[in-house]
Amino acid sequence: MAKIIHAADLHLEDGEQLPYCYGVLDEIIALTLAEKPDALVLAGDMFDSFGDFEALRSEVCARFKPVAAAGVPIIYIPGNHESRGATANLTAYNMDPITFAAARPFSLIEAGGLEFLCVPHADSYDGYLDWQVPLKKPGAARIAVVHALNSAIYAGPEEETDSRAGVIDDDFFSRFEVDYAALGHVHAGRQAALGGALACYPGSARVWRAHPREAGPRRVCVVRLGGTEPSVRTVELKAAGLFKEYRLPLDLAGAISRADADKAAGAATNLDLLKIVLTGVVEDENAAKASAEALKAGLKDKARLVEVRTDTVVAAEISSHSLTKAFLAEMDKIKPEDAQGGDYRCWLMAKQYGLEELADKILEAK
Repeated sequence: MAKIIHAADLHLEDGEQLPYCYGVLDEIIALTLAEKPDALVLAGDMFDSFGDFEALRSEVCARFKPVAAAGVPIIYIPGNHESRGATANLTAYNMDPITFAAARPFSLIEAGGLEFLCVPHADSYDGYLDWQVPLKKPGAARIAVVHALNSAIYAGPEEETDSRAGVIDDDFFSRFEVDYAALGHVHAGRQAALGGALACYPGSARVWRAHPREAGPRRVCVVRLGGTEPSVRTVELKAAGLFKEYRLPLDLAGAISRADADKAAGAATNLDLLKIVLTGVVEDENAAKASAEALKAGLKDKARLVEVRTDTVVAAEISSHSLTKAFLAEMDKIKPEDAQGGDYRCWLMAKQYGLEELADKILEAK
């Protein structure tokens, strides 16, 4: 029975996020040392760009030395991000003690008693039918390490709009006798049977951007091979933090309630990426923007990164509509006299919700 650890899409980034990135990398290394697998597989986009690759690779290689010293082979293929802004061929780089499988279209590596069919990122894999891949040795387990999309395991919009990934066919895995497909590129975890192989995307190892596919715990896969079929156990990376998104209402004056602001602050940790969208109908767009800036300033020490934006409608844009006029006229008829009481606060809330509903309908009809 063999065991590997499979991680992908760490996106190590030089700059202010580097300590956070290294925290996640160090947790993967610590997990590897604790699990004592037969190999550690890194399925692409370990670096966020070629510039990051050049700036950080020496330090990254040094951090992996304890893994190599423990007798664990490290298999790493480049994804699409390592080539961004590249000024040299990646195959020219030595990443000892890491086995850097950058040769295209593939390389077959034997390590830890396993066969690794390594396929770096490419725009297209259509030529795989002509690849001269050696037959799998009797009794061996073969792992395909691929940074690509697959239409069966992932159906949806492109993971990144500025870098289209090649799509690898299910037949690839059966043709080359693959037992487990260690995939990278898709940042949300996925798992499916493809061409007789168990194929997994572990998802991004860290929260890379404010996007729904970064939601939920970031994980790596611990894979066992050698039985009737591979089995996968996912392990949450605590150092990665979480992506948290909130939509919070503004009142007509463009202000956010203290309770909503406190709730967002209380839910964040210093490892999280926090995104807040302020919504509603406001009388003054500048007041809404000021609230956004104040909220961001108040949260900057609560989370690793904070994004705050407004998605509001200015009341003047809908005030001339007949429905709005009729609604406001009826609301004025029931306006409480005591502007400090609970009834008045309820009335303001009802007015705000009503204007938001009207804004949705009126702007949708335009």
